[in-house]
Amino acid sequence: MFDNQLIASRFDYLLLESIDEAIADLLGRRSRDQIYDYLATRYRYGHEEIPLKIFEFCDFLEDTFSTGCKTMERTIIRRLCDRLGYEFVHVPGFEFFDYLDALRARSERDQERRERASQASSIKP
Repeated sequence: MFDNQLIASRFDYLLLESIDEAIADLLGRRSRDQIYDYLATRYRYGHEEIPLKIFEFCDFLEDTFSTGCKTMERTIIRRLCDRLGYEFVHVPGFEFFDYLDALRARSERDQERRERASQASSIKP
């Protein structure tokens, strides 16, 4: 479904899947597809570019859905946690981008640990 050339990392891929799923579950697949068509027409970027343009995308959600944007953002973060295998933990004062930054950093640390463990196990006789 996704063009891997536009998706820079596993994290971005999972973020995009989480966005797709959250919007489809909250608004329906047709509405999700219409949102993506609108982004392509009005803002000139496809849905696969959303991780690269996440700030613009969130501005679009806020402009379009007003306070409903917060529900979408929370749903996206919860779906992303599920996809990463993490338990969602509410952090007072955290907003969407705070969670996103924390999840990205944790995911990168976990990936580095897996790679080091894999390298270490391949070195042993």
